Amino acid sequence: MLVPALLAHARLQVTILGVLALTMLATVLPAASADASEVERLHGDNRAATSVEVARVGWDAAPHVLLATSRDYPDAVAAAALASSLDAPILLTNPWSLSPSVATVLEDLGTEQVTVLGGPSAVSDEVVAAVRDLGIEAERLAGDNRYATASDIATHVYADTQVATVALALGNHATGRDAWPDALSAASLAGGDDPVPTLLTLADRLPGVTREALEALAPERVVVLGGTAAVSATVVDAVADLGITVERLRGEDRYATSIAVADIAMSGEIGEPLDGSIGVFASGEDFADALGAGALAARRSAPLLLVPDDVLDDDVDAYLRSEGTAFERILLVGGTAAVSDHVLSELDAAINGEPRPAAPRRATQRHAAPRRATPRHAAPRSATQRHAAPRRATPRHAAAHDRPHGPSAEHPRAHDPENNDIRKDCWPPLAPVARW
Repeated sequence: MLVPALLAHARLQVTILGVLALTMLATVLPAASADASEVERLHGDNRAATSVEVARVGWDAAPHVLLATSRDYPDAVAAAALASSLDAPILLTNPWSLSPSVATVLEDLGTEQVTVLGGPSAVSDEVVAAVRDLGIEAERLAGDNRYATASDIATHVYADTQVATVALALGNHATGRDAWPDALSAASLAGGDDPVPTLLTLADRLPGVTREALEALAPERVVVLGGTAAVSATVVDAVADLGITVERLRGEDRYATSIAVADIAMSGEIGEPLDGSIGVFASGEDFADALGAGALAARRSAPLLLVPDDVLDDDVDAYLRSEGTAFERILLVGGTAAVSDHVLSELDAAINGEPRPAAPRRATQRHAAPRRATPRHAAPRSATQRHAAPRRATPRHAAAHDRPHGPSAEHPRAHDPENNDIRKDCWPPLAPVARW
């Protein structure tokens, strides 16, 4: 009788220990997963499809939608405040025909009105007609150039109310390209009930249409985005001469500038503070994904931060690990061609306080010192080769989307940087590219 009793007692102890162990696992493991932050990638097969995916994640219904070309940034770069005021996503479309995925999501979201950003050279009349064929009202919001369009957007948002703060960002580099990062970072200021509108300027001169918009809006403060290489002291002085207080937000590069804008938006120094539980991220190497991401950030009361395509910027990593930053969720807009999986893993590690993953060898090699242009023991070139005329920077028969954007130098308006937009009559629209 003694042995069976001992065995029964032993089984009872094992059972109790097992139950206790399972109870501890059940209470500890869910708590760990609940505390872990997550990074979610939003993307589609192309620019239009990615903007559609962003709209589906951000909106269950969207009576009003903003529609812009997927080919270039000038018309939509300053549209985050308008998107916020209308609670509207920004969708991108092929300029010459309405992208099928866009047509589908307009119906799925129950859209009743579409505001097309830009003139017919940016988004064709055929696209507008296709929207109307869906039984949706469509109107255009466009100026003669990017500065006028941004001004029209700002005055449209604040047609009947007073605006306290306006953001001012570079609208066009001398090359005509890559002037979008600082302006898109202004999306961090577009959340809340009083979104901050964005106006555009030349690097060394305040355009007349921007000056007129500032006079009409009469803000108390203008926040200049970017350093003096982007927006000169001359422009700052021109704004100050209007009796407006001017301050500058800048970083060492586009990524650090996006952090500076996000930080002040999170603090509430400009408008009401952002929620801070979600961060929206997009590529700082290309504009397309950041356009739709800006509208999503505004709707979620979240900052928009830019990241490189291959390795996370050190400043962004440090910002995510700082004491004041506590994102519970990150929405990364764009596929792996825009932002690599390695960057995604770095974002995940940063917000969860984990060690930073080592950079892949390919990314390390990409930033290594360039190889010698001429092999050490190669024979010297002939005099004829040495002084030969340089090859054309752009091949004569290059694809349309690889050609420089801007008016022809032989046109008299080509010397005015305010008119350096593809919608001008002096620069015909580019040929369609099927994949967009």
